[in-house]
Amino acid sequence: MDIILVEYLSKMLELEERGYVGEAIILADKICEAFLADREIILLEKGKLEFRNGYERDALIDLIKAYEIEHNDEIYQLILEAYYSPNKLEMETIYLNNQEMLKEYPYYRNDEIEEEQYLFPIWQDDELLICMDTKLKTFGMCKRIQKESYPKKNYVLALVNELWMDEILLCEDAASFEGKILDLDSPMYLIYDKEYWMLFVQLYDLYQLIVKKRIVFLIDEQSCRNYFYKDMIWIPDCFIYNRFQCKYEAIFLDIIKGIIIQNRKNYDEMIDFYKRNKDEIIKRIKVGTPKILFITSRFTTIVQYHTRDCIQAVERLGCRTKLLIEQDNIGLVSERDVIKYILEFKPDIVFSIDHLRVERTYVPDEVVWICWVQDPMLTIMSKETPKKLASRDIIMNHFITWKKFKEVGYDERYLIEAPIPANSYVYKPYKLTDKEYEEYGCEICLVCHASDADEYIYEQIKDIPDGEFKNELEAIYKGYQVYVYETGNFFYTEEEFVEYIKGSFRQHLNIILDDIRLKYIASDMYNCFNQRVFRVTLVDWILEAGFTNIKLWGNGWKTNSKYEKYAMGPAKNGEILSKIYQASKIVIGNNIMTTSAARAWESMLSGAFYMSNYIPPQSDATDIRKIVKIDEELIMFYDKKDLLQKIDYYLLHEEERQKMIEIGRKVALERMTFDTLMKRVLKEIPDRLEQLREEKIGE
Repeated sequence: MDIILVEYLSKMLELEERGYVGEAIILADKICEAFLADREIILLEKGKLEFRNGYERDALIDLIKAYEIEHNDEIYQLILEAYYSPNKLEMETIYLNNQEMLKEYPYYRNDEIEEEQYLFPIWQDDELLICMDTKLKTFGMCKRIQKESYPKKNYVLALVNELWMDEILLCEDAASFEGKILDLDSPMYLIYDKEYWMLFVQLYDLYQLIVKKRIVFLIDEQSCRNYFYKDMIWIPDCFIYNRFQCKYEAIFLDIIKGIIIQNRKNYDEMIDFYKRNKDEIIKRIKVGTPKILFITSRFTTIVQYHTRDCIQAVERLGCRTKLLIEQDNIGLVSERDVIKYILEFKPDIVFSIDHLRVERTYVPDEVVWICWVQDPMLTIMSKETPKKLASRDIIMNHFITWKKFKEVGYDERYLIEAPIPANSYVYKPYKLTDKEYEEYGCEICLVCHASDADEYIYEQIKDIPDGEFKNELEAIYKGYQVYVYETGNFFYTEEEFVEYIKGSFRQHLNIILDDIRLKYIASDMYNCFNQRVFRVTLVDWILEAGFTNIKLWGNGWKTNSKYEKYAMGPAKNGEILSKIYQASKIVIGNNIMTTSAARAWESMLSGAFYMSNYIPPQSDATDIRKIVKIDEELIMFYDKKDLLQKIDYYLLHEEERQKMIEIGRKVALERMTFDTLMKRVLKEIPDRLEQLREEKIGE
């Protein structure tokens, strides 16, 4: 070694010993520039100096530079000993734990041939990741590129080769799904080339991502292609990646192109099939055994149950069925899924609750589309919708007496009356054990969610700034609550709330509210607050009259000390709820918008004495009086006095109570089960289609 170089290196060590580490490093850099032929030894000594003094990242970079000059195995082993060996056990543990978790995780795809691990991270900080390849005995570096911005809410995001967990979590939060229903969520894709994935699974415990139940891990190109050609998959609309070039954008363009071509082919085949077979569809429907495709969503609990009950009913009638529903919480039923299912199953009828064909215009006109209206969805309540119905559209209508639905303007020929019934195979008399009688039994039972009305008022006004009608709005809500409690009178229409609110602001404050605010407040009081006040008031009447053998099933009751001792918590739908009805002497109706709620038929089929609340006929969305005879087949209470008198009477007159139980169950079995409903609907469809066909011909 050159004597001058030795002297410089000695000087560098001397500076270190005197505590001038920074100056020693500067000197080492100058030596490197001056003695290019000896860079390996200089960088090695510089790296050792930096490592000794806590500059571990700089040391590693310089040691790698030294190694790359001649690939000296001693330097390679030195790096492994200093940077890999101390963390080897921890990384192996993380890796093995991740592999175990991923075996059970449904959103992990790695379709590449598994290879022995050969890439290992040896350094990571907020800016840089350094790894080694034990197969090639090389080192690599990946710099973190700071994001200029993060995605917006509800974006379907794909992060490519991202190696920093904090970055992933920031992106996941930024692109989270708003307006979640049940466990509905959108996916976020983490896509990795094989080499980057090897590194990532050694660096982090993936549980913090897996627990979110929306992260999809896709490893390499083939996994992406296989995954995105599956049914019910969201395509990412936003890419973020750390490389200057991202091959996955091109891959996804190719995938989307392939999906479009296949969807077009499926669509053309579907249209051709139905044009050739439109008459055969009617023939099968007339025979009474059509093929029915049911479309629903796993994110609507009650609708999903009703779809299940309809499927079971028509299968008992001899119909073949198929169900299209999301497969998991990040599934999406798209146009291509509907077309594919229709082409494969070739249904005569498509059945959907609350969704019309006008929302899926690609469905052939030759298919009979049945929409069972159960909720006032925007499309259903639009006055433009009746004009768009086709000659093979049928609407099963739950709102048989609702004024607002009638005002939409549907032609009666499209409508089949279809109040929501109950499943007689689930809701039926059971042989109750002594323990079940003790747990469920009571004189008076209410099954409904409720909440403290005062708490609801607080939640509504808490975010309103002082001075912007906050106190006045509180007085409006509270005034209605007090009025109901003192008089026993309720409002049954949104129009009544409009007049009440308008009059209160004008009389007490000399203020005329704008139409938007007026409509918003009235809608909230009618649709949300009124039900709470109604249910709480019924319970107050019963308790204050001295009836204390009462059980309240549902959420919300336990939060109020007044009702806590009677609160039983949620009642599980199905057999348990049926047993609760059966063990109760009187089940009280408590829906202020409809008397023909499913709870009525569930109670009666279970062998319970059901007493319906009163709603004026003109305000009743589905009037139970159109289905049963009051006082002969069903008992109804009309006000506070009538409720308390009838409770007292039927608790004292067991024979008459049992007689009404028998009559009610017989009526419900004859008129209000899914079997009777679907049998009647399938029988009526051919006549309706013929009327609609003649109308179209007449046009």
